[in-house]
Amino acid sequence: MMMNPPEAEPTKLVAVAVPLSLNNELSEEERISLNQLNRCLSRYDRYFVAPRGARNPDMNFRIKEFDKKYFGSAQAHNKLLLSPEFYRSFSDYEFLLIYHLDALVFSDQLEAWCQLDYDYIAPPWIHEVPGGSGKVLGRCGNGGFSLRKTESFLRVLDSTKTTISNWKLWKLITIKRSRAEKMFMLPLLLLLFTPKLRKSILIKYGYTRNEDGFWADHAKYFYPDFKVSPAELALKFGFDKDPGYCFERNNLVLPFGCHAWHKYDKSFWTDILHDQNRQSRKKRQAG
Repeated sequence: MMMNPPEAEPTKLVAVAVPLSLNNELSEEERISLNQLNRCLSRYDRYFVAPRGARNPDMNFRIKEFDKKYFGSAQAHNKLLLSPEFYRSFSDYEFLLIYHLDALVFSDQLEAWCQLDYDYIAPPWIHEVPGGSGKVLGRCGNGGFSLRKTESFLRVLDSTKTTISNWKLWKLITIKRSRAEKMFMLPLLLLLFTPKLRKSILIKYGYTRNEDGFWADHAKYFYPDFKVSPAELALKFGFDKDPGYCFERNNLVLPFGCHAWHKYDKSFWTDILHDQNRQSRKKRQAG
């Protein structure tokens, strides 16, 4: 069986990866996200993750191209971020910041977050308390604005062993599938018993939930030392849903960044951006 060559030691600390869609034009909100990234994190290597042949919308970025099958839908994007080839293409960086074009970043804290040396940090999910009596902080977190340790992600995806049974792994890759789909996937069940099989193949083609759920909840079964940030710390890293609640929970302190800013309470983030722009103008005038 052909083995992958050993991974080279990373030569740089962190890169920023911005996935593009099949659409060549950026929306107004996407341009705001991109401008904020360039304003705060311009000293880092930045890459567009794009379908082959895509136009580069910003020449300050390099491009890493992948097959078009990985673009055009959330399901396609999930497969890309569950594939070893994606992380191997960034293996000369120790960390990778995934920055969807519905994310915002507010300051340059990137190196400080890398120094904490977690394998996965992302904004925590927020849950409604049953009965409508409030909200609670869930676990880490949403992959659209997330910091990932490249070597650890490859350890997971290159693993030939798991700490769960084949039956539980089968349930993991067939959850939410119909009986007919499970029957069609029965050959995969036989592959579970292949000793040197890379289990990531089953995850890439079988896992039906969003990829961030896999990294938050299941990566540890393939690499037991995989470290996910605690939710309280992840809240300082980023907000996603219910930014007002998150802001209060974070003692009225802005996080490093956020995800889905124009989907959840757009006016909250618009006010923040206006304040930051006003402060920047004052600094320029004073200087």
